[in-house]
Amino acid sequence: MVDKSPEQREKELLTSVETMANIGSFWYEPASGDLYWSPQLREIHGVAQDEPITYEQAMAFHLPEYRENIEHLVEQSFQNHHSWSAESCLKDRSGIIHWVAITGITRTLKNGDMALFGAIQDITVKKYRLQQLQEQANTLRSTLDNLLDAVITIDNNGMIINFSVPAERMFGYSAAEVKGKNVSVLMPEPYAREHDRYISAYQKTGRARIIGIGREVQAKRKTGEVFPIDLAVTEITHSGETQYVGIIRDITEQKENARKLEYLANFDEQTGLPNRHRFLDLVEKRIESQLPIAVAAVNIDYFNRVNTIHGHEEGDRVIQLIAQRMRKTIGDSGWIARDLGDRFWVGVMQDSTETSLAIIDELHSVLREPFKTAFQTHYLTASVGVSLSGGDENASGLLSQADTATSNARHSGRDKVAVHRAEISNSVVTDAETEVALRASLGKGQFECWLQSKVDTNGVVRGAEALMRWRNEAGEIIPPDQFIPIAERFKLIIPMAKELLSQVAFVVRQLSDKGLNDRIAVNVSPIEFLQDDYVETVQRIFAEQNAPLNQLTIEITENLLLADPEIVEQTMSRLAELGVVFSIDDFGTGYSNFMRIQQLPIGELKIDREFVQLAEVNDKHMGLLLAMLNMTKSLSVSSVAEGVETETQVKLLKENGADLLQGFYFARPVHFKDWLSERLS
Repeated sequence: MVDKSPEQREKELLTSVETMANIGSFWYEPASGDLYWSPQLREIHGVAQDEPITYEQAMAFHLPEYRENIEHLVEQSFQNHHSWSAESCLKDRSGIIHWVAITGITRTLKNGDMALFGAIQDITVKKYRLQQLQEQANTLRSTLDNLLDAVITIDNNGMIINFSVPAERMFGYSAAEVKGKNVSVLMPEPYAREHDRYISAYQKTGRARIIGIGREVQAKRKTGEVFPIDLAVTEITHSGETQYVGIIRDITEQKENARKLEYLANFDEQTGLPNRHRFLDLVEKRIESQLPIAVAAVNIDYFNRVNTIHGHEEGDRVIQLIAQRMRKTIGDSGWIARDLGDRFWVGVMQDSTETSLAIIDELHSVLREPFKTAFQTHYLTASVGVSLSGGDENASGLLSQADTATSNARHSGRDKVAVHRAEISNSVVTDAETEVALRASLGKGQFECWLQSKVDTNGVVRGAEALMRWRNEAGEIIPPDQFIPIAERFKLIIPMAKELLSQVAFVVRQLSDKGLNDRIAVNVSPIEFLQDDYVETVQRIFAEQNAPLNQLTIEITENLLLADPEIVEQTMSRLAELGVVFSIDDFGTGYSNFMRIQQLPIGELKIDREFVQLAEVNDKHMGLLLAMLNMTKSLSVSSVAEGVETETQVKLLKENGADLLQGFYFARPVHFKDWLSERLS
């Protein structure tokens, strides 16, 4: 292969650029009559590459109403030696009309002759689009006053020409008050004083920050109130004059809603305290800074009695008093956060463990003092679990340890502070015994798949959730909460889950063979999901059973979304390509990141049972439930409501658009063989 010269490469580059931009170049020498057209310019005119072309022939392509102007500009260019630009309309050899933009500049050659150099770009598509916009604007002119958006037209000096009725409502001015005034009257500083300079700079350079782009800016009403708007500006020509049409939307409410959503994503609306998601983030940052922290989980003992006896409104008042007292007690020593119901989180930031525990003990003591509302005096206690940083744990691990310690405090009679410690305790011994038993049970068929039906709002079965049950050597069914955490801690959940998934694949194949497209959902722990070979494992197990993967739903928790984002996204994408649907389990109880949910292939959100059950008796939880159902629609995903136990709940969920329901009202979990027998009968 012969290397190309720089001149050849430069020529090829120029030709490629012209082709991509649909721009052709030319030069013309009047003295000799020589006219050169580049290949792309010949393409625009429909002229063969080897066909000679003259200046007169070139001009003849332009429609008569444009030709005279182009010829005049060429003539003036040779006389005054200046550059010029213009738009024209030409008809190519095949009779097709093209809009073109032409630029030209004269230069003196070495022999003293003058030559015109220039370029012609085909702007037909752009021109027709602009014409369509102008025609639409003319057609819609009579309806502008009925739009929600304001429409304002200004001239090239920034003076207001037109001011629609919605603009009058939005800004508080009448059209007569602002017509003929500079549009900067509608702008706060510093935009107002910069506007004229911006317009001038745009007219000189063509560089736009808003025109043709659109952006969020600030505006000012007649009252002086500054408010946010979305502004889109279009440049038009009217009667030969440049004008700018601005379409303005008041996004005050939208911004406020976004602020509220952001607030609700990080704070508890009732108490104003950070929520669990925000608290977890604060703890994680503290750990990353390698600073000590004590995390306390605070459960108010028997708080449900307040709601049951005195009503939820009184319960809300007491919760607010608890939050105030906790905030006052902790002060600058740490953070207070509220979880669901009567669960609070405390993070104490002290260098000394003794100091941190002393503060938590003080908090525990002050929670025993009476809480007085306008209607009642309440005597409460709290069970507190504490975990201390210092090992390899992350924020989620500290919260989990504190939660475990809280359970110990409650099981020990409540009204106690229990500290999670590394020393062997009764619970540790029990956990060790459970671990040994779990290992011994692997591969013996003791981990059974039980199914709980999912139904539509008419009660028709549409699938089921697979639940793991452990039948030990004695034939006893062990509750999941007694072995799943231990199985996850020692990664035994991985082989156990494979046994469960094999049974799920068998169920799916049986359904598929009978022509039923029921989806079977299986819960997957982060430990299992983040295995390097997880996708291959799922494929292999379903292939062994000859079961279709497009009837499998994988339920993941919101915790998983906090794990390695790249691995999570890759694994989800690969499985989604195979037809697997992803569901977020217990939605609303974890660390929801709506942007993250939108970015991942998630097809379903499961609303936690607590939201369903509390909606019946608490207006705020009702609002939260409805918001979640609406959110699933806006995210274009299905919704599954868990814990449905009453006819009232069924009616509520049906009326508000829930897609699937799951709970004891319809069915309890049964062994998969019994479920299949009934489903296939």
